[in-house]
Amino acid sequence: MLTSVDIPQADLLWDVARVAEAIARGRVTAEDIGAYIGAKGQRQGLYYMQAARIIGLIEIGEQAETAQLTKFGLAFVRYNRADQRAALRRQLFRYEPTRSVIAALRAAPEGLTRNDVARILQKLAPLADSTAQRRAATVVAWLTEIGLADWRDNRLFYCGPSLPVPPSVTPSGTVSFATGA
Repeated sequence: MLTSVDIPQADLLWDVARVAEAIARGRVTAEDIGAYIGAKGQRQGLYYMQAARIIGLIEIGEQAETAQLTKFGLAFVRYNRADQRAALRRQLFRYEPTRSVIAALRAAPEGLTRNDVARILQKLAPLADSTAQRRAATVVAWLTEIGLADWRDNRLFYCGPSLPVPPSVTPSGTVSFATGA
């Protein structure tokens, strides 16, 4: 079971990616990261830091005040934009909660509604309905922004590569072999 902070609330995936860039340039606090990625305050900086942690770009210190790049994050900041896009797609396949949403999308030829995505998130973490809806909007934004899903007729459809879904890795490093939604 994940916690609420393991379900992203930073809507712009490319700004999440820029957290790694910010840290590589010496900005390691939520306030500094928020400012670096686009005039966001300390609170938004923390949301984007948490999201970067969720997809394996950074580690956050025990006091949740500073961050450092993971080995993957160190490599990521050296990639060109096309390689970063490919890497982000791999990470969304690999890490929860996006892994479970992708698995559900692939198993649903009729697509998923935003409510369906919210219910998947609620199975992964204890989220109130309103929180699950907001976080579902974030996950949907990520998947569509990176080209893994698209909206048609108010439903979300998988449009990414036909790859096997790898074992999931939670932010705490736990690996699971879920079979689908």
